[in-house]
Amino acid sequence: MLQSLAKMLTWDARTGDGTAALTDILFDPEARRMTYFALAPDGPHTQQILARASLLGALAPGDRAFELHATTDDLAQAPHWEGDHADLDPLLTAMPPLVIGPFGATHAPLALASSMFGEDHDKNATEPVDPRTEEVLDRYTRLTRWLGRPVFSRDAELGRMSDLLADPARNSIEYIVVENAGLFSRKRHALPFTSFAHRAPGAKGGHIVLDLTEVDYENAPSPEDLLDPGA
Repeated sequence: MLQSLAKMLTWDARTGDGTAALTDILFDPEARRMTYFALAPDGPHTQQILARASLLGALAPGDRAFELHATTDDLAQAPHWEGDHADLDPLLTAMPPLVIGPFGATHAPLALASSMFGEDHDKNATEPVDPRTEEVLDRYTRLTRWLGRPVFSRDAELGRMSDLLADPARNSIEYIVVENAGLFSRKRHALPFTSFAHRAPGAKGGHIVLDLTEVDYENAPSPEDLLDPGA
């Protein structure tokens, strides 16, 4: 079963003895797998921790929650950080990937905020107290840093990245969802994540490039065709 990772950003993680807000999902684009969940056990504006994605248990879409095979003590020993990351991530998560203006123009507040305060801002932020955190954040990609970014094929600009669809049971990222919203239409298509070619640095716009064509995009299924209701 496929799961929308963007929707999961509104969920909570349930541990054996508590809950924690999910603030980000880290993943490895080359391996096409989730690697860590960024969690805030005491609320989104508090210290955050990194829990391995291998701890993921059952999903409960109806409750907007998922099980995490970890205890409070386990999480206390996990990589952690606080400061700019913790303050910024809830803001980025709350922003919509795309907004349609009164005259049909599209805007991406999430991409703008990520560009202004995201990756480039992180370089000037206070170093994480835990060196394990710094290693993880440097090595893996954060979902909130991709949402709202422009997506290009080999021959056209396709739209904005709005989601990743993954199979949690196999920990496999299967599709990247690209949204193209205009004055009279709004299209969302799910493209194979195997088509991912590269992503430009934040200083160069942070756009995503896929190794396919505009025709491939037009013929691709919608995410609703691939997801179970509620996923």
